[in-house]
Parts: sequence; structure tokens; C-alpha cells
Amino acid sequence: MTRRYTLEMAVDFRVPSHLRLSPDSTHVAFCVAPVGHREKDPTSAIHVAATDGSTPSRPITGSEHNNIMPRWSPDSTTIAFLSDRARRGEQQVHVVPATGGEPLRLTNLKGVDQPTWHPDGNRIAFTARRRSLAGQKEPESDIIVGSERWKPKAIATVAATGGAPTIVGPSEGHVWAYSYSPDGNQIAAVVSETENLEVAFTATRLILMDADGGNERELYPLGGVPGQVSWSRDGRHVAIVGSPQANNDYTHVFVVDVESGAVNTLDERGMTPNWASFAGDDLIVHSVETQRTRIDRTDPAGSEWDQLDFGPDASTGWIDNRVTIHNTDEAIVFGIAFPHRPADIYVARFGGEAVRITDLNPQLEGLPMAEMEHVTWNASDGMENHGWLLLPPDAEPNSRLPLITEVHGGPSAQWGNWFYGTWHDWAQILANMGYAVFLPNPRGSTGRGGAFTGANKYDFGGGDFDDVMTGIDMLIERGVADPDRLGICGWSFGGFMTAWAVTHTDRFKAAVAGAAPTNWVSKIGTTDIRPANEWNLGAVNEDPDRPWDRSPMRYVKNVTTPTLLLQGGADVRVPPTQSWEFYNALVALGVDTDIAVYPRQGHSFHERAHMLDLLQRLTGWFEKYL
Repeated sequence: MTRRYTLEMAVDFRVPSHLRLSPDSTHVAFCVAPVGHREKDPTSAIHVAATDGSTPSRPITGSEHNNIMPRWSPDSTTIAFLSDRARRGEQQVHVVPATGGEPLRLTNLKGVDQPTWHPDGNRIAFTARRRSLAGQKEPESDIIVGSERWKPKAIATVAATGGAPTIVGPSEGHVWAYSYSPDGNQIAAVVSETENLEVAFTATRLILMDADGGNERELYPLGGVPGQVSWSRDGRHVAIVGSPQANNDYTHVFVVDVESGAVNTLDERGMTPNWASFAGDDLIVHSVETQRTRIDRTDPAGSEWDQLDFGPDASTGWIDNRVTIHNTDEAIVFGIAFPHRPADIYVARFGGEAVRITDLNPQLEGLPMAEMEHVTWNASDGMENHGWLLLPPDAEPNSRLPLITEVHGGPSAQWGNWFYGTWHDWAQILANMGYAVFLPNPRGSTGRGGAFTGANKYDFGGGDFDDVMTGIDMLIERGVADPDRLGICGWSFGGFMTAWAVTHTDRFKAAVAGAAPTNWVSKIGTTDIRPANEWNLGAVNEDPDRPWDRSPMRYVKNVTTPTLLLQGGADVRVPPTQSWEFYNALVALGVDTDIAVYPRQGHSFHERAHMLDLLQRLTGWFEKYL
């Protein structure tokens, strides 16, 4: 009997994260965790491997706690990291020899995050809640008070051998990211008033301060929550990937002259940059170009770009910045995923081919997986679109198949050529069940520059929905899809598009909407990203009819498609009431429907049992109705 990819495999494979090269570029530290956790609190182990792939990786921590964020000392002998080994769910800074041993805990504070070695190697910086650093106790009441919800974090340091922490700064606000200058005399940091994403979306600042916290000054205002901060080797420039406050559709690499404050905005080149870091005084930039990844080298002015060739795996796979990317002046480490397997870790010397240093999921080797075909089509208005088609591994040639369309979240995201066998990305699972699966990247997606990302502004369910439907029609015309057996599904924005689809057409025989915004007026009023939603849909307080016009709830009386709703019970991005509103309306209409709400799960799931139940309900729904 042919082995198949199963739902259990989808919640049991291992994933890498927090990749970090040693300063001498000889070793890499990284985290390994199960994709689905068997306990309520996540677990993760830290491993170390030689960058030349000569020896297997070895764990330097156990896997019974959540050990994350390894950071090498400047002399490459010691690793600082976060662990909740003292108390589950509370991370503290620890240090351990790179060869392994008993970790030493350095902190006992609330909200500890982002450990970073000072270049002198004698102290470790981190962020923690300001209240905890000041010796104040957290309120013990479980009453939620709106003005008291936020717990901003500041930078502090502690000696690498232990001792009392020293508060660094900044003087106020919440620190999202920071980095020491090469000489250790200054800190560049990304700061907003609090960790409230509504504030951060419109009022984030890149600041500079002395290493002891003095002489603060603003370098550049940014939109959203930008990425990491990187210094050039000569200490003259700081680079960061983010959006200008004036237009969040665009993502750029910003290079700031630290002394003059002059900012150079690098050309996006019709792509979406995701990550940037200096290697010496040149910049290394990771971008998505249409539906694939690439890494380029450029000067701080962005005057010349050179795409780096790391060999066939890096060229054909998806270099996944979600796994993290890290570099020194000599080397770079990243995760590469493929349509047939999840991400493994690769290391490359600049100018050389990437070496695979892990084999995290040998149990998946040899399993039949669907190939991914890059498809293109034109929408009704002539807009060129791109997407992916997956056919069952054993599909008969020239046979029409039931087609399931999965719409991605965001909408500022895209489907790339990675592995689609998870609780969230369903294409390989569905293809292995005998369905053709269509993954469209409609207008509003990333990978094609800010103009394309902003092409569905104020038009959710308009041109982007037409992009999806004309893509389905293209597959019907090709003879791939059975027009009488169409399904649709998606998570977050994909859940919205699913709910929108069933309120605007009866062509779909089954639908599964995950974390679906169904009423944009109430969603905007209860989400943690109100400004982001209003950027795309309009301000509720000024013109509530505009977002209401793009709400599936307004048209819910039209639904005839059997629709399943899936939802994290602790989701603050798309609150559970969004799914309940739609479900209750469908029940009142007599439409076949059901809902599953999973306790403790946010917008992303982490518990294995809930992931497995979600996949069972998803696949069962399509088996029943499609």
C-alpha cells in the first residue's frame, strides 16, 4: 500500500526557528520544536551544528521547556537564551556554554524578551516590562481596565555572570527591536508609545541613544511594526525594513545615516523586501519577487544590485524569513522549504553554495506529494494574476477534478512555493485526498510592489474577488476543474473572502471559513489592528457605510452554500464574535453550517489536539459536501 501524508503527520513534524550564526561563522544555533504542542505551553530545544555540515546537530538544552532565542557571545563560546524552565510561561535570560552544560539564570522579571550581547562580551541586554524593572508588582486583579492594559518594555542589561539588572532606556515607550553599534557605544531601537498595535501602526519611531540610555534622538518615523535593526560595520549607517507612515501599502529598505540623519529609501524594484542586514558595509536583502524568494547584495545607496546564487536548493525552494535569517560578514543562514517537505536549515558562505545542515523530518521522505504549477491568468479588467495549482499525486491525465480554492490571509501576503501540509496551509492535505487545489495571489498580495499590494484598498471583495473567480474559470476552461464540484476556504483575510464568496455566488458546493472577518464595522471596533483595517476599508467613525458595504454579514441572506466556521477562542486579531455572527445568521436561514471554537488558540494555533481536530473537521466538511 502506498504511504500517504496523514493529518497526524501534519501536526507532528518539526520546525526550526531563531537561527543564529556564531560570530566566527563556524557554528549555528537554532531552535527545534514540534509544529503542534501536546501541552498548553509550547516547548522548544536549542541545537548547535557546524556550519559546514560535517557533524550532526546536538541539543544544548532539553525539550521539556520553551527554550528560544539563542544569542552567541562575541567570542563564540557562550550562548544566551530565553527559557521558562523556572516557571512555565515566564521567559528569563539564561546563559550556557556552547558545548552544553547547566544553564545559569540571569533574570527574574516579567515580560523578558530579546536577549542581545553587548560587543564587550561582559553583559547581556534584554527587554522587560518597565513596571517590573522598576520593582513594581503587577496588579493581581483579573479585572480588565482599558487604560491599564498595556505593559511597555524597556531595555536593561545584566552582567553575563549574574547580578542585578541595570535599566538602560529609552526614557519612555515600548521597544520592539534594538541593536548595539559595532563599537558598543550606541543603541538603535524601534519604539512606540506602548505595545498597542493600534498606536504602533501610525506612530513608530527609529531612535538612537547612548549605550547607557542618554542622548536620545529620533532618526526616522515609520509605519507599522518594522523588522530588525542592522548596523553597517563602520557604524555609519542603520538599515531597517518597514513602511513609510504616509503609505503602508509599500515596504522599503530604509538606510539611515546615523550622524546626519539623512534617510535613503531603496527602490522596491517591483518586489516586496522582507529582511535586510549589513554584511560589512554592504546590504543583504531578502525579497519576494512575484511568487518566489531571492536574496540580493547592494550598497547602502541601493545603486547596484547583485542577486546572490546559493545553489539549486536556494534557487528552487522558498527561503523562509519566518524561520529567520541571520548573517555575519562571511556567511548567512536561512531555512528553505519546498512543496514536498517543510523547512530545513542551510548555511552558505557568501560566494558559495548553501549547505543543508539539518534533516528534521526524515519520516516524510518518499511520500507522494503534489507538484506546484505556476499559473497565470487575466482578470475581467485585464489585470495579470499569478497563483499555484496542485493536482493529486495520482491524478489521471486530462481528468476533471473537484477543485478547492484556498485564499491566503493578509491580504498583504502571498502563496509561495513552500510546504502546504499544516493546520493553516491545507493544499497538500487536500491534494492527497484527491482534490485539485488552487492558490491564487489576487491584487492586494505582496511580491509585486506596493502598487499591487494597494490595488484592493477600499475594494475588498471587488477586484480581488474577480481575480479569484476568473482564475477558477481559467482552470475550468483548461479542463482541470469540474464546474459542478467547487469548494472554497481560507484563514483570516482568506476566511473573509470565503464568507464573501458564499454571499455573492452559489457556485461553491462547500466552504470552510477560518478566523473570518464577517462584519467589518464590529471587527474594526474589537480587533487589535484597527488602523490597519481602516487603512484598507475606511474609518468607521467617519463613514461606517463604507466598511459595512464590504461586510459579508450585509449580504448573508444570499447564502445557500454549506459553510463551516473555524475559530481560535483567544483570537484578538479576528475576535470569535465574527464567526459567531455569521454562524448564527446561517442557522437562522436554515443553511447547513457548523462552528468550532478552540480554547486558548489565538490567530495562530499551537496546541496539537486543536490543530488535528481542525484538520479533521475541514477535510470532513469537504468530503461530505464536495
